[in-house]
Amino acid sequence: MCNEHLRFVMLLLLLLLVTLQQHTAGSAIADDQPSHIDRWVSCIGEIVLANADTFRHELNIFALGAGETEEESLHFEHDLLDRLLARLVYQNAGKQPFTFNLAPYDRTVSYNQRNLVLILLHDLLQLERHLLPQLAVKNVEQRGYFLLLLVPSNATTTATAEKHVAATFRLLWSVRLHNVVLALERRHPTTRIDLLAYDPYGPGCCGCSRPRLLAHCNAPSPPLYDRFERNLHGCQMRIASFERAPFLEFVHPPGRNGTATTAPFTPKLAGIEGNLVELLAAHLNFRVAIVQPADGRTWGRIYPNGTANGALGLLLNGTVHMTVGGYFPYPALLAATTQTHHYYTAELVLAVPEELATLSPLEQLLKPFQPAIWTVVAVELAVGALGALHHRRHRLLHFWRTVIGESLPGRTVPRRTVARLALLLWIVHAALLRESYKGSLVGFLTEPNPLADIHSLEALVQAGYRFAMTETIYHTVFDRSSTNLRPLAPHQVQLIKSADRQARLERTIRSRDRLAFTSTREEIVKFNSRNRTDINYRTSDETLLTFHFAMYFKRSSPIAAACDWYIRRVVATGFVARWHHQHLDLRFERPTLAGSGQAEVLQLHHLHGSYLLLAAGLLLATAIFTLELLWGRWCERRRRPSYPGPYPYLHELRRQYPAVGRRKRAQRALPPQLVAIR
Repeated sequence: MCNEHLRFVMLLLLLLLVTLQQHTAGSAIADDQPSHIDRWVSCIGEIVLANADTFRHELNIFALGAGETEEESLHFEHDLLDRLLARLVYQNAGKQPFTFNLAPYDRTVSYNQRNLVLILLHDLLQLERHLLPQLAVKNVEQRGYFLLLLVPSNATTTATAEKHVAATFRLLWSVRLHNVVLALERRHPTTRIDLLAYDPYGPGCCGCSRPRLLAHCNAPSPPLYDRFERNLHGCQMRIASFERAPFLEFVHPPGRNGTATTAPFTPKLAGIEGNLVELLAAHLNFRVAIVQPADGRTWGRIYPNGTANGALGLLLNGTVHMTVGGYFPYPALLAATTQTHHYYTAELVLAVPEELATLSPLEQLLKPFQPAIWTVVAVELAVGALGALHHRRHRLLHFWRTVIGESLPGRTVPRRTVARLALLLWIVHAALLRESYKGSLVGFLTEPNPLADIHSLEALVQAGYRFAMTETIYHTVFDRSSTNLRPLAPHQVQLIKSADRQARLERTIRSRDRLAFTSTREEIVKFNSRNRTDINYRTSDETLLTFHFAMYFKRSSPIAAACDWYIRRVVATGFVARWHHQHLDLRFERPTLAGSGQAEVLQLHHLHGSYLLLAAGLLLATAIFTLELLWGRWCERRRRPSYPGPYPYLHELRRQYPAVGRRKRAQRALPPQLVAIR
């Protein structure tokens, strides 16, 4: 019995001891929990309040997953958010209010460029499993948003935490998230909250993601990590580009022919883009390596299935850091790249080999005179024609003679050969017209020779030109319902590669093919300046497309913001205007086939039109005179008497001298004796 009582007492003491230990542990947890929450609220509150103007008072707060126990995780999240929001509202009273977004992350449509995203994690593995793809999709601006990651858990050791932090920063760098602060709680050897970030560029580090300790939360006003690269520490920047005179030219080192290849090389750069790249390299402290597309494309294009070629293909697959040039903006390009401020604006036009206008002799005759002069001449000729047909034609003919500057007495006007006189007057009129034509033609010949009309796309189509362009330009300009340009038939289009365009320009000049190339005015001026005396190209007045030259980076690249910052300031200093004035000689935009502007000596071929007109009038007058003579002889033979007479032209004398004719008839009626006496 004593033993049983002893066992019962020992059991009660054991239960009491266990209960006391549990109560003591619960009291310790209860005492530690407020200090734990206070530490995080104080740390995050100081960061948010100190940098409120930087992210424009817009705060997005999210929490992912559960902790070691569901109840403990929810307790920490609710207490942290409740006390943090209350502190922000209380300490910011009377100032610009905060805008809070507490909706689930996948329902957030987009962010502005500079807001703050605060994410509460249980461990860093949750970032890769659940959140990293969504962060990459929403990181669409140049400098991204500020990302603040909170990891209050102490489930890992110090060595394991270092590996997880390095792996996390590598993942963030792969999706170009660089404005990141990682708030990580450490309890060994002392409890503290470390603020970590990473430097992608630094001494001995080019494109790496090594962690960097910014500060501890016990320091006053810990800053956000605004990653703005101003020094790349001599790292090599690979640029996908190719020669496009005069915008970008390569001065190759000895032994290099400049063929397209994906192997990087370092030439000396010239042109506006080359000068700008070297200027940025000097200010940002990086080395330039040029990578030329080797797939036969130049700028390249991003297709709807996600594939890309040319320079854009090299950019998206990570071979290069950036590319430069003038691209046509389309949704796939804007979604996959980040563009800087444009530094040059160019117009896409049509360029054709020079060709003089073909003028017929009639056009050469008519062109020097203005329509008013030809109207006066037509009226004057009509008056003369009506005068020849009128029954009182002598008055109108006198008026006509006055108009043409001649004086013809009325008694000399024939009564039977009116047509002959009209032709004679026309010959005189043609001679006068020739003289007046000379004076007008002198002014016409002192101007440049007329060139073929290429002012618009319609004029080129009517002239029978075919159009050579790349596939991208064809689909962008001519194969869209939104454009106002006339769609081209398949037989009018000749698709070429961008890399072959320079050789095509040279071959077309030699072969004189009727091809119209899509190009910029600057490129045509550069091409023409190689030899001013050769036949060159001239450009149409119609603008097919206006596009901007800029630098393109993979979306949200940390280098894009720095290049954009410098480009805006370089353009504001007049750098582009100075380059345009010094390196683009607009004299070579003038055609070579046109005259020099000096007066030419008039030769026979200059006036062949007027001589043809005079010759035609003489031939017509000769023909009419011959027909009139034959007609008169035929009529005379029909009226000739049967007896032969000694005076075959006596009837004409009788008509002109009727009195003599009457005396002759009277003498025939008298007897011969009286005639002899008389």
